[in-house]
Amino acid sequence: MKMKPGVIAAVALAAASATFALAPGARAQNSAAPPLVRGPDAARPLGDLRELTVGKHAREFPLEGYYAFACGSNGGTPLEQIDDWTGFGACARDRATGLHEVYVEYDDEGEYTARMLLELFGEQEGRLGLRKYYGTKVAGHPVVLSVLFDGRGIAQAIRAVTDQRADLEYRRNAYLLRVPLMNAFGAEGWGCEHPPLASGETAVGAFSVKMRCEKIAPTGRRMIVEAHLYRKPGQTGYDRAGAPLEGDFFSQGRWEIWNPDYRPAP
Repeated sequence: MKMKPGVIAAVALAAASATFALAPGARAQNSAAPPLVRGPDAARPLGDLRELTVGKHAREFPLEGYYAFACGSNGGTPLEQIDDWTGFGACARDRATGLHEVYVEYDDEGEYTARMLLELFGEQEGRLGLRKYYGTKVAGHPVVLSVLFDGRGIAQAIRAVTDQRADLEYRRNAYLLRVPLMNAFGAEGWGCEHPPLASGETAVGAFSVKMRCEKIAPTGRRMIVEAHLYRKPGQTGYDRAGAPLEGDFFSQGRWEIWNPDYRPAP
């Protein structure tokens, strides 16, 4: 496998760590997970999600650690490529929000590390240490990440939608993204709606979820969390021969961080 420059050392370190983790009798070491949202720090301001911060201009957004810039599609497949954050103007305004959506991915070195672990340890043992190395994730869930800019280039929202391209093991639990997010901002004070399933939508077995919750967080941001689990019209869970069809359902989590003062232009 051809590797990117600068990744070999990271892979070696990851492999050594994985060897320790897989060794019989090795004792797990606990480490505090970074917070989902980081508030102002005495030394420097930290962002809402990694270094991404609502209220900043596109020119102030970091470039190191981010790649695959493109126009976003509200959690769907990325559209035309752009050079960086400042290319937001090339992306059509979203009709609902009036904003330009820029899709981005975290740096992919973790992907190379994960693939090397598979080669070193094989399919079974290699996968034990893989999840933390995969790239664009929120609370362990692979997501489609984007930032929404107004016409002046000011970020008004950050959007993370669970990635429908992810492996089935991730996708089946995507609706659970709401749990760590709502706990992170405090379980109390959320205003939640539970709309009924629409025409043609059906439960997965006897279970379905459709909810939208909103809250002004202690940071002052307007937080929106959604969870969906059901079958869309045409999804039955079985193929034409009547055999069970794995993955034939819709499971999605959505998290949006908004500037509470933003209002779409009429």
